[in-house]
Amino acid sequence: MKGAPLGYGLCAALAMILASTPAGAQSAPQPACQDANSPRTAIYYVNGVTTTLDEARLNGGKLELEFLNRLPALPPPLQSTCYLFFLNYNPTSGSVKDFTEAGQQRLGLNPSDMWRSLETLAVFVPGMVTLLQGPMTSANQIDQASVQRHAAAYRTQMTPPLCRRVVVVPHSQGNLYTNEAYDAAVAPSPLPAPAPGTLKIAGVATPGTLVKGNGRYRTSSGDLLIGAIDLILPPTLDANTDWGPNPILSFAPLYSGGHSYMGYLSFDPSRNDILNDIQASLVEVHAVAICP
Repeated sequence: MKGAPLGYGLCAALAMILASTPAGAQSAPQPACQDANSPRTAIYYVNGVTTTLDEARLNGGKLELEFLNRLPALPPPLQSTCYLFFLNYNPTSGSVKDFTEAGQQRLGLNPSDMWRSLETLAVFVPGMVTLLQGPMTSANQIDQASVQRHAAAYRTQMTPPLCRRVVVVPHSQGNLYTNEAYDAAVAPSPLPAPAPGTLKIAGVATPGTLVKGNGRYRTSSGDLLIGAIDLILPPTLDANTDWGPNPILSFAPLYSGGHSYMGYLSFDPSRNDILNDIQASLVEVHAVAICP
C-alpha cells in the first residue's frame, strides 16, 4: 500500500496474532441460521484510514468472532436471530490522503490547511510524525460513489424481499462515510422508505461530531489519532472508553497510535463496551416492525 507509515508491517503482524487468538472458545455455528424461518439481521463493518482490503476483511472477521462469542449470553430474542456479516469497503490511498480527506469531510478544510495543522500537532503528540509521514498529496472530497454504494447495500437489506434489520460498526473515517450513507439509506426515494429505526450505528474511534440515528460510539482515551483530530476540531466526540492496561503497547507503541480496530476489539473495557453497544443497537432494531 502506498504511503503506509513506518511500523505498519509490525502492526499488521500483531493484528494477525490477535485475530488468531480469540478471547473465548471457537464460535459454534449459529443455530438460528439453520432455520429458514428465523429472522435475519445484517451486521456491517466499514473500515477506516490506511486499511487495505485484506486488513478490512481481517477486521471484519474479528468483529464477527467477538460477537459470536458473546451470542450465547444475549437475551433469547436476540439468540433466535441469524446474524449475517458484511464488509462495506472504504478504499484507502494512504494515511496522508485519508486524514486530509477526513478533515475535508468534517469542516471543508483544504488538503494543505489540514496537513499543516497535523504537522504542527506532530511536535506535541508522540508518534504523529511517524504515523503521518509521507509526501503531501491532493485529496478529493468525500467519495460520493462509495457513500451511495454503502447506502444502497443497507437499503437493499432493509426493504423487500430481504426485509432485514441492519447494524453498522464502522471504524475511524468509516464513521463519516456511515453517517453520510445513513441519510441516503433512510431517505424517501421512488421506492418506499425502510421502516424508521431499522438501521443503527455503533461507531468505533470516530472523528465525527455525532452518530446519525441516535447511534452509539466508543473512542479510546489512548487513541492518539482521534486525540489529535480533537485538538484541531474540538467538536469531535469525546473519548468514552480505553484499552485498559495491556502489554502490547509496551512492545509496539506505534500500534496505530492506539487507533487500531483490532486493538479496540482485543482489549477490555473497549471490547466489552463495543459489544454492549452492538447488543443495545440490536435490541432497538428488533423492536421495529420491518416490512409490515
